[in-house]
Amino acid sequence: MIDLNKFDTIIFDFGGVILDIDPEISRKAFSNIFSSDYIEVIYSRELLIKFENGLLSLKGLLSEIESIIKTPINEEVFKRAWTAMLLEYKSERIEWIKKLGNTHNLLMLSNTNEVHYEYFSEKLKREYNLLFSDLFNNVFLSHEMQLIKPNLEIFKKVLEVENLNPSKTLFIEDTKENVIAANQLGIKTLLIPRNGNFYDYFI
Repeated sequence: MIDLNKFDTIIFDFGGVILDIDPEISRKAFSNIFSSDYIEVIYSRELLIKFENGLLSLKGLLSEIESIIKTPINEEVFKRAWTAMLLEYKSERIEWIKKLGNTHNLLMLSNTNEVHYEYFSEKLKREYNLLFSDLFNNVFLSHEMQLIKPNLEIFKKVLEVENLNPSKTLFIEDTKENVIAANQLGIKTLLIPRNGNFYDYFI
């Protein structure tokens, strides 16, 4: 259990912590566009990771995929499949974040890409009439930083930009590798199951 009084800053991961996700849904949706052999090539070449790392733009990603499948891709069809993994916000999570903003410096650090960020930002606005700037003092996105968790440099950058004391900083995440990386820099962490409720672990 976590005593929040020990921390000045809370850094939230996004997918699986704030918004429910299921990456397998997108992978299955891709099967309606590409053959299974092509899907394996796309994933094995880490094209989607490069997209999240900001090393490929959307047009660059589609061009790379088209070079593999030897046929044009409809951008909107691709977007629908790629965003299919993004499921639901839970109102209790949003309310907890709003409440924590009264007592803590709140940040978001997400491995994401331009398509997903646009989608889940619009979803937050549509469903809760909120911007991420209403919930967090700063938002750090992998595709903008051209760094991706669990690379230590992305955590170092957040600590530097925000002038944070790692021992007074709590990072809430659903991926073990990312928690291990943050721990190496002295950041305190809370590892929760994917799509679990972070507030269940607070004293």
